[in-house]
Amino acid sequence: MQIPGTHNIENFFFTAITWHEVSAKIISTNLDLIRQSLNQNISLRSYGTSVHEIAYIFVALRPTNTLHGEMMRYYKAKKEVFIQKKLPFELVGAYSEAKVLSLIANAYLQSLQDLSKRKISDFDSKQLCTDVQQLFQAEGWLTVLEKEAIG
Repeated sequence: MQIPGTHNIENFFFTAITWHEVSAKIISTNLDLIRQSLNQNISLRSYGTSVHEIAYIFVALRPTNTLHGEMMRYYKAKKEVFIQKKLPFELVGAYSEAKVLSLIANAYLQSLQDLSKRKISDFDSKQLCTDVQQLFQAEGWLTVLEKEAIG
């Protein structure tokens, strides 16, 4: 799926803060799969001039960890969005790597839906959300997961 206006420019960046017990399920191939798919198929410049990068940190730490919360920030001067989102540690630990990929994809899509509620001038975040959802569906990453997993 190639969306018009893409130029294989890196617009999407991912990393994770994880407990060693679950690191491999998130970092090994899952983040690379999502990053490569987004960067090959979607160009943020197709949605306006106000956002050139989206940086995303997945957090999968024991529930007792309080150092790494969730956040979503838009830096107008840098034209970037920074999102940090927690994944349910217990589910990441229990799920297979393939199911963790779906968990990550669903969490990412939920974050884009939350982003679309913010008013960023000259940026069509709703269309971005729609296009990412279609891409993830085509990849088979959006499966039905437990409701608490992505909330």
